[in-house]
Amino acid sequence: MFRFRFLPAVAVVGILVLVGCAPTPEPSTTPSSEVTQNDTPSSEPTQEPQSFVGNVPADCAAVGTAESRADSVDQLNLQGDGVGFVRPAPEGATLLLGCDWFAGDTSGVLLLISEVDPAAAEAYVATLPDQGYTYVTGDAGNPVCQMVTPNSQYPVDTVETITSREDIWIYSSATNIDADMLLSDLNLQIWGN
Repeated sequence: MFRFRFLPAVAVVGILVLVGCAPTPEPSTTPSSEVTQNDTPSSEPTQEPQSFVGNVPADCAAVGTAESRADSVDQLNLQGDGVGFVRPAPEGATLLLGCDWFAGDTSGVLLLISEVDPAAAEAYVATLPDQGYTYVTGDAGNPVCQMVTPNSQYPVDTVETITSREDIWIYSSATNIDADMLLSDLNLQIWGN
């Protein structure tokens, strides 16, 4: 008895499928004043992937906010532009901004912001736990990976943080400095949330 209840529904679905596969009739050469649904433009916008490269700060003095820089890197010396540092990043990553702040023997922040292919970034993030990183999902649904390594000579830790979203990859290494506020402000600066 159950089999026969579904038979009409299956027949309707089959007819709809066949109608959907029917060839489109040839257009008429006589003008028509009828307006059809196909003549009205779609009101649904098509979603293009958005690039956030334009929101990356132009230089290290513009990273985050004045408050977050004062809280973290203003007491350090800007040593370089991050070029030459080899840190975890997906293949094909292009460095957009690098900042290497350092002071004394044990205090420093390295910040590398790169443009990446979103699919390559997603695949690379999946490998980070095998490299010792913990993985959490950020507030915007993006991955945030972190690894804390004690310094072998001094009683300080190095906190490496990686976050990826759309076409941006951020790597931060902070030793004896709390860079959380700087990274939080940088996220707002680039993505707006």
